[in-house]
Amino acid sequence: MLPPFLTVEAFQTNKKSWLTHGFFGRKGGVSTGVFDSLNVSFAERGDHPDCITQNRLRIATALNMEHAPVIFAHQKHTTTTLIVDKPFEGERPIADALITNTPGLIIGVQTADCVPVLFIDETTQVIAASHAGWKGLADGILQNTLIAMESLGAHRTRIIAAIGPCIHQDSYEVGEDVREAYPQFPELFTPWQNKSIGTTVDKVITHKETFAFNMPMAAYLTLKQAGIQKITPSPINTYTNPADYFSYRRSTHKGDSTFGNQASVIGIKMY
Repeated sequence: MLPPFLTVEAFQTNKKSWLTHGFFGRKGGVSTGVFDSLNVSFAERGDHPDCITQNRLRIATALNMEHAPVIFAHQKHTTTTLIVDKPFEGERPIADALITNTPGLIIGVQTADCVPVLFIDETTQVIAASHAGWKGLADGILQNTLIAMESLGAHRTRIIAAIGPCIHQDSYEVGEDVREAYPQFPELFTPWQNKSIGTTVDKVITHKETFAFNMPMAAYLTLKQAGIQKITPSPINTYTNPADYFSYRRSTHKGDSTFGNQASVIGIKMY
């Protein structure tokens, strides 16, 4: 059985037959244990490399691009973007967004609560995948992704963006440092009151208020302010869907020693 994945209606018109994409979850792979089952991360967390390789092959096959490489960078919560036209050789470079206009490649990002964003410009057939944690989002990773797309001929008046599954506000407690990173969005922070989760910040020591942060809406508004008019919002909270999605924060709350990553990918078909 091939792994299931979510698609975006705005990416699926007849005019976009050149495009393939998907927001994958944790189902449909071969990994076991806490990595059950479509873990795509080669980070040293304990999953067998053969399983990860097979999982990536399954993703390419599910997208009807079974011979295409699935390309991920080494994500470090930076604002670094990278234009790619072939698979990486040797050690993966550090970047949190990949951009291409080369057919036959599948580019993507790995997440386990952070915000994945896929982009297309139909006219120039430029695509991108971006990984936005709270720090990278505040520092400008999405804006930098748009600039890199424009260097290949895209124009932000034509770019369509789709925000994938990520942690949502009711599950995402943050401290004052995060709120201070978003002075333009004070409305996206509310006092933390989720008793079912408890608190992830030691208030006994800090005596500081914590907040519920709407990170997917911060990504949405950031894109709007950057001039993107067509944006699909995040459909699913990774934290509250353990059967379908990995979640770093949920794994931390459970006391798991490690966690897996799901993939959000996009590619240009070969003809």
